[in-house]
Amino acid sequence: DGAPNRALDILDQGLQDNPQDLRLHKLRGDVLATSRRDQEALESYETVLQRSPESLDVRWAKWSVLLRSSQRDQAIAEFQRIVQQDANNPLASFRLAQEFRKLDRLEESFEWYKKAVELRPDLPGWRLAMARAQFDILDGRGARDEVKHVLTMVSPGSPEEAAARSLLSIVYGATKERGRRFEPIFSPRSEEHTSELQSH
Repeated sequence: DGAPNRALDILDQGLQDNPQDLRLHKLRGDVLATSRRDQEALESYETVLQRSPESLDVRWAKWSVLLRSSQRDQAIAEFQRIVQQDANNPLASFRLAQEFRKLDRLEESFEWYKKAVELRPDLPGWRLAMARAQFDILDGRGARDEVKHVLTMVSPGSPEEAAARSLLSIVYGATKERGRRFEPIFSPRSEEHTSELQSH
């Protein structure tokens, strides 16, 4: 801990002399984040963002700390701000889709996969991720058509072709997978829903 503490002492002295220097606040946040002092790091990043909300590098740093500290809702909110500011960055849209998927917000996840693919239609892996998202929200036809399109893009025998054919077999029902939004007819939730309908 000695080196980070010395760095913080130097930065704190610099901030006493130049309290408006946003670069020093950002560096302080980075050192704190490296030391796993997450809340203090977030406070330093927020100091920068209050004065310079367009600082994308600071927003990315803040998002990383939020994610690491399991503050997922706040991380998603920060990521949405990143995407709003950097609307033409396909990687931001793709990562946001992944984060929504982790939270089981599948419909929102699919929309962001679609946005990422619109920005980078040439990436078969991204298209397969979008197709899987379609399958999980029970749009089997859309997923099938997307996978078939991917198969026209990839080389025979390539890993991408193998991944596409594997997903296509799932979409066609060759496995027990039915999509994450699928509810069996006799699941507890569906029985509860049926009871509610019968009571009305």
